[in-house]
Amino acid sequence: MNNPFHSLRKVLILFSFILFGGTLGYRLIEDLDWLPAFYMVVQTVSTVGFNEVIELSTSGTWFTIVLIISSFGTFAYGAGLLAQLAIDGRVRHFLLTKRIERKVEKLEGHAIVCGLGRNGRQVVSKLRAYGADVVVIEKDEHRAEEFRNQFQKVLVVVGDATDDTILEKVNIAKASSLIAALASDTDNLFVVISARQLNPNMTIGARANTESTERKLLAAGATYTVSPNLVGGAHLAHNLMNPGVMNFLDHLSVGGSSATNIEEIVVDELPEVFSGCNIKDLEIRQQTGCTVIGYVCEQGLLTVNPSPDFKVAPHSKLYVLGNDEQIKDLRAWFTEKTK
Repeated sequence: MNNPFHSLRKVLILFSFILFGGTLGYRLIEDLDWLPAFYMVVQTVSTVGFNEVIELSTSGTWFTIVLIISSFGTFAYGAGLLAQLAIDGRVRHFLLTKRIERKVEKLEGHAIVCGLGRNGRQVVSKLRAYGADVVVIEKDEHRAEEFRNQFQKVLVVVGDATDDTILEKVNIAKASSLIAALASDTDNLFVVISARQLNPNMTIGARANTESTERKLLAAGATYTVSPNLVGGAHLAHNLMNPGVMNFLDHLSVGGSSATNIEEIVVDELPEVFSGCNIKDLEIRQQTGCTVIGYVCEQGLLTVNPSPDFKVAPHSKLYVLGNDEQIKDLRAWFTEKTK
């Protein structure tokens, strides 16, 4: 955004020119030394009205009149400019933007969310529930301001997410992930292409409204895509046919701060002694109260509700279910095991 202080800088430059020009004028017209000449300029432009250092000549009088008119116009313009900046909030907005940019520059491993529509807001809410550092890019200033007031710990940058300059402002090179949740598939495609070029290693999720767009987004560099229309339609159908099951699933949360959560355990992140052991040997249930409800092998095959004697192989993942307290115990247990 434009620096509102640039206008004030112009006023200061003009005022400095008046001081210097006035001093030089009195020296040339009235043959005064530098200090008396400068004193004459100061008392003239400030309208203090002390007696002149010397009796002015006709040329000096006309010069003084011009100096008074020019300085008065400059002061009036400067005062009006200050009032305008104070009323329209440009200075406050500029300082807020600079403060946010300084905070963003210090972030590493943060998540970037493009767009604050319904999907974008939901994404930010879930990411904050995980405790992730989130930076949002939103084009609409009013919506961005409203969201800042709602989520105090979320950094919101006003700008066009399809612009590489804005992506660089949110420190995309050091970000771990990006979610393109803009309303337009074309905009999301541009964001994915730019993000993949600026950070080849980041995880990129993108909203897609059609199946053809999903393929294009994946080809452009998206790690995965989600279609709100398809997900919403499937959810409506399942609610119709299995309302009780869907009501149960709605109470589950994949991480975050829900009463019941599902968490992922990557076996390779556990100590080597656990590689190749049975699920019961991990003692997840005994140590945390969580229940193992799923297992995914290296090939991506899912085993639902594996038995306690099920052998855990390298490069696999476990999925556990627990309430909020149990999940906290699980995270503490996992942190201790991975030290």
